This record gives sequence, C-alpha cells and structure tokens, in this order.
Amino acid sequence: MNYRMGLTNRQVAALVVTVPLSAFFLYLLFKKQEEDDDYFPENGNKSVASGLQTIVEIKVPSRCAAAIIGRDGSNIKKIQADTGAKVNFQDRENKSEERTGYRVVKIRGKVENVMLAERLVRKCIESAPVINTVEIIIPQHYIGRIIGKSGTNIRSLCEISQAKIKIERGGNNRDPKLCKISGTDEQIAFAKSLLDEEIRKEDEIDRRNEIASQDRKPRGSKLNSPAEEINYKLDQPVKQPKSITSQEQESRLMPLPDHSDYFAVFISAVEHPGHFWMQILGSPSKALNLDILMQSMTEYFSRLVDGESDKVSCIRIGDIVAAPFQHDDNWYRAKVVGFLDEGLVDVYYVDYGDNGSVHREQLKELRSDFLGLPHQATECCLAGVEPLDEFWSEAAIDKFEELTYCAQWKPLMAKVLSYKSTENGTLPSLELVDTNKEEDILIASKLMESGLARKETTQVSDEHTLFPSVNETAKMIQENSE
Repeated sequence: MNYRMGLTNRQVAALVVTVPLSAFFLYLLFKKQEEDDDYFPENGNKSVASGLQTIVEIKVPSRCAAAIIGRDGSNIKKIQADTGAKVNFQDRENKSEERTGYRVVKIRGKVENVMLAERLVRKCIESAPVINTVEIIIPQHYIGRIIGKSGTNIRSLCEISQAKIKIERGGNNRDPKLCKISGTDEQIAFAKSLLDEEIRKEDEIDRRNEIASQDRKPRGSKLNSPAEEINYKLDQPVKQPKSITSQEQESRLMPLPDHSDYFAVFISAVEHPGHFWMQILGSPSKALNLDILMQSMTEYFSRLVDGESDKVSCIRIGDIVAAPFQHDDNWYRAKVVGFLDEGLVDVYYVDYGDNGSVHREQLKELRSDFLGLPHQATECCLAGVEPLDEFWSEAAIDKFEELTYCAQWKPLMAKVLSYKSTENGTLPSLELVDTNKEEDILIASKLMESGLARKETTQVSDEHTLFPSVNETAKMIQENSE
C-alpha cells in the first residue's frame, strides 16, 4: 500500500523535519507563559499546572505595593503559599505606570486559586496605610544638629519615627532648608515632634552660650609682638618638656567639627586676619564649662597665700600651669613657652590663644581636675583674603578685631573651607559670618570693602582641601602649639 498519498520524497522529508520542530516551539511557548515574571519561586521548585488555568491583572496604587510585597517579599510569598496561585508584579519598564502612580499585579493559576489570591491582594490594598508627604522649612542654624555626624542623627530620627526625613542639600549654606517628611499621619506627627525637640535643644545651647557670653568680661585682645616685647634669655638653662603620651596630648586639644556645616564660635584672640584663635561652641556648652573652670580656678588659687603649697618647683618649657592674667584678677590655664629677663616667664593661655608675661613665683601647679577640659583655643586663618602688602596693617588688624567682636564674646558662624600651610603651621582656613544683625555679614568681604584686604591669589594645595579626621586635627594642632 502506498502511504505517501501522492507526496514527493522532498515533501515527505519536509514533514518529518517540520512536525518535531513545531512541537518543540509549542513546548517553549507554554513553558515561557508558565515562568513569565516568576521572580518569587517557592523554595526553587517548579510545578506544572493542571486543569483550567486563568490570569487576572490588578492595578495597584504604587503606595500599596510595599504592603503587598512585605519585607523581603515575605507577604507576597505567603499569599502564593496560601492560595497556590502565582502572584507577581510586572517589571517597571512601562514608564506610563510610574506617571499614573499604579503598578500591575499578575495572578496566574487555577480559577479557584486565582480568586482567593485576588481577594487577599485587594485586602492588602484596602488595609494599606495612606502615605503622605509634608514640607517644612528649617533654618540653617539647626541643620547641623539635625543631620548629625555623618548623618547618624537624622537616620536615628527616621528609624524611631518610621518616617522618611529628607533635607535638601546645596544652594546657599546660610539659607533655610526644605525638609520633606513622608509617612502616615502618625509617623509624620512623631517625626515633627522629634525635629522640634532637636531645635529646642539647640535653642537651649544658644541660651546657655548667651548667658555665658553675658557673664564674661572683655579680655585684652591684641597679642604682644614677640619682636618688640619678648627678649628670651639665651643663657637660661632650658629643661626638656615632661613626656606625655599621644592619648594625653589629644585629650588636651579641642578637635574641630568633622563636617562641612557652619558652627558657632567666639573669637578669643587676634594677631592678624591670617592668624587668630577661636573657641568652638557646641553641646554641651563649652563656653559655660570653661567659665565654670575659670571661676573654680580663680576661687581656689586666690585663697592661697604666699609660701603655701601648689607653687611650681621646677618650671619647664611645655608645662601646663595655672597663671594670672595681667588685665584682670582671674586665673587661667597656661603653657610655658619661654623664659624672660627679671624672673619673668612667657606663657601661652591655652583656652584663649593670647600670650602674657608672668613672674615665675606667681605660677601654680594645676590640680588634676583642672586638666580635664580640652584646651579651648584653636588657631585659624581667615579664608579668601590676604594683606594689601607683605604684612597686615594695624588698621586691618583693628578692623578685624572689631568685626569679629574679639574677646567680647559675641558668637560668629564659622565654616572650614580648607587647611592652609602658613608660617604658623597648617591652620584651618575659615569663612566667618556675623549673624548678630538683621543681615548676615561676611567678614572677609567686609575687610575688602573697607580697602584693608584683597582677594587671596595663592592657591591652596589639594592635600589640604580635605577634612582631616579628629585624630589628624588633634595632631595638627599639637604640632602647631609645640
């Protein structure tokens, strides 16, 4: 019997090849439909569906997607396990879905399984919390505290409140910042209360600093010129400073803030705009702590009479001692830096930055509890300006002291722009802003407007434009003070 039914040999060969290929492609098509969008496999196992299959697509508001998926996909996996249906979100390739605020959930399986899964998905949508976003304006003065070191504080606020808190960056660093808070109404209210508490704490620090500045008496501000008034005795035997560990050195120094935001300072002493000293204000109130220390030292050493203990028996360069100040009756912490004629000792007041000459008999040994507070004076230079000639003029120095309220204890806002190599060592180069008046005043710009300085022309090396660590800062200050 002829089974070819009139087919030629070529047609028979084509049928032999085509039929298996068609079956193979049909298999791939059905397999693709089964595995399409399956990015939540159940324990990695795959089962072949049997019986009548159906597919349902649900438009889900984007704000509800997280509730359906759950943490690490736990909720959507549970829905699949409980119903036996496959539940997947379509990939976000369709940009129109993002614009409309909806995502598509595809449910596939047996009819009864799909219906059950659909009910569970819609239940998640109905019970999903409503996420809102509010915007508030926060003055720049509070931003540094709210964000915290390396963003640790704002992350803590988000974790506690369960809201998303985002503060805009960039723009003018002195302008108020826009803060966006996203979450449920309860989460937003909690987050706002936490922000209000941070602002209250900063206001309390400002109040304490203001009290401290009001209680302080003005000090003599201009430094003695070493070339004119200091005459070191060359034949004076100088003993080596007593050795202290690196940890003890760092504990005595006041590290700079390791962030790029503004911080409050007092200008305590001035040699010239390229070399001055500041005291950093912050939490806890360092100004108030310093005032308490000075008051305690003054009360203690004022009660001592001549011949009584606490006199320094052996004075060495580098020693930290208690010394009076020629312009008031208070006692201060001071570092011995040299020996003068007639039994005088040249001392550097470590908490203020100025120098003075004191008779060696007046120096007292510091009690250990007077050494706990880090040295408060930090050497700095003004960023962006340089003298008109080789040296700063007396008029420029006087104007700078006036603009910075030197030793008058009015706070300025400071920001470290770079670190600059100077004849006094590597110093933080600061932008200083007076915010005590209706309009902010840039100190450097005011000096140039007054015709007492010009724009800086020297370039700062790249290695000094980065912010050093706290330990590097402490080491840098220590090297400058030796």
